[in-house]
Amino acid sequence: MIYTEFDPLEEVIVGDIYAPGDLDKFLPEKSLAGFNKILEETKQDLDNLSNFISSAGIKVHRPKVYNYEHNFNMPGFDINLPMSPVVPRDTYMVRGKTIIQTYTGLTDRYFDSLSYYDIFANMFEEGYNWIAQPLPMLKNLNDNENWFLDDMLYYTKLSDRVLWHTANMFQAGDAVIVNSQGPGSVKGYEWIQRNLPSTRFISNPGTVMRNFGHIDHGFLLVDDDTVIHAGIEWVPEVLRNKKLIDCKPFLPKLVLDNFMKDVKSTKSKYDIEWIDKYLENWKGYNQEVCFDLNVLILDSKNIIWGREIPDLFRFLKKEHAIESHVCNTRHSLYWEGGIHCSTLDIKRKGQSRKII
Repeated sequence: MIYTEFDPLEEVIVGDIYAPGDLDKFLPEKSLAGFNKILEETKQDLDNLSNFISSAGIKVHRPKVYNYEHNFNMPGFDINLPMSPVVPRDTYMVRGKTIIQTYTGLTDRYFDSLSYYDIFANMFEEGYNWIAQPLPMLKNLNDNENWFLDDMLYYTKLSDRVLWHTANMFQAGDAVIVNSQGPGSVKGYEWIQRNLPSTRFISNPGTVMRNFGHIDHGFLLVDDDTVIHAGIEWVPEVLRNKKLIDCKPFLPKLVLDNFMKDVKSTKSKYDIEWIDKYLENWKGYNQEVCFDLNVLILDSKNIIWGREIPDLFRFLKKEHAIESHVCNTRHSLYWEGGIHCSTLDIKRKGQSRKII
């Protein structure tokens, strides 16, 4: 049963990724060395995260990584590089005893659900309900036509599809807070609401980064009454009457304008031009400066972070008795997802209740 992001964690999925060399046949030869280094280090980080969570007595599930022999030409679109299941939080959620499976406009994640099938099938045998959005016919888009770069994509080219990102939603007891400007179509949001009839949906009118519609990086609840945040501008108005813990004084200023400019200036994520720019300019930034609250809460007093922030950790421990644990995520900027994105809690203790 899951109704919050902070009740004691019992079982979790930790994403997985291709091994170096698995994608060589899909990529330009000049991109291989840099990209395989990213794969190698991402695999190490995910395995380390999995081992740490297991050592805390929490059951960890890992998805299957399927190696595809070729790309796919679907009737209306192409799957040029089937992506590995590295960020389950984007399109899956467990709400109460219901497994929710959605689809995004990203063609490379079209077969993503096959990697999680055995995990969800076992939960179904345990009595969980399992619902999935209708299999959509997607569209080929240009490399820069994605929700991360274009916040109007789902309102223009994909408005007639039933599509949704579960990472738009934040669980808070009997309610779910939803980023109203998050990626997904209006029809996709309607589908979610119809299939969770006992849930209260509370609209959050956007985040600081308007087109960064996922809700899991600027604030978090650590118990029914306490919010940790990276500036009050990140906190949904319905939570601002809670006890607020501001991390901002302990953090460097985060400026991603040049990152976005670099992304837009290159052909694709797998192009040598972007890989070189990323490894030279942004890998270190990701590890030393880039901060968000994309973290995994084991319980109200234990949080896993993606990098060391000593002053913040001392403050949380001294003033709020919260222990901070670090599992480095060296390439969260590259994959557009930190620890929260690369995990999916599937069982927590705790019941539905009124928090908001």
